[in-house]
Amino acid sequence: MLRRIHHDTRGAAMIEFAIVAPVLILMIIGGLAAGHTLYVKSVLDGEMQKASRDTSLEDAAGDARRTAIQDRVRQQVRQVIKNGRVDFKLTSFQDYKNVEQVFEEYTDGNHNGTCDNDESFVDGNKNGVWDRKGGFDGVGGSKDVVVMTATLTYASILPFGQNANGMKVESSTLLRNQPSVDQAAAPMGVCK
Repeated sequence: MLRRIHHDTRGAAMIEFAIVAPVLILMIIGGLAAGHTLYVKSVLDGEMQKASRDTSLEDAAGDARRTAIQDRVRQQVRQVIKNGRVDFKLTSFQDYKNVEQVFEEYTDGNHNGTCDNDESFVDGNKNGVWDRKGGFDGVGGSKDVVVMTATLTYASILPFGQNANGMKVESSTLLRNQPSVDQAAAPMGVCK
């Protein structure tokens, strides 16, 4: 009798499934959530590309037109994420080179990595002070390069593991304003 019970395998598959099922279900749900996030990112990226093209046109210089462009992005994203909130940030730079470097251009005569001792600098944001972070908020002027960033915040589709901030997806695009007039040269300054 004991030998027969030892070799009896009926019900073994059910026990094995009970052990494997939670892990399998978590992997499936995680895969679906990751796919959903990629889809949301794709929609946001596509809308940001369209918004970038529209914002670079001369008729987008007014606040009302820019607001309409941003509202279109919000509407398209809300078709995928009903409770999503999209916030925009526009930062303007004199040219593409200034976007890449984090500080305003300056002549580092004493090679100490900071603008001081009457070294000259290009005042890209026109505030009269050398800044470690160049650029200024807004769409800028003619021929300015604008970094347009949209941040989408929404509640996770998963019923568990939600953090306090929810999910965040960010998309950035770079555009150059049309040359309706000649671009004014950035003023020069002197560091003290």
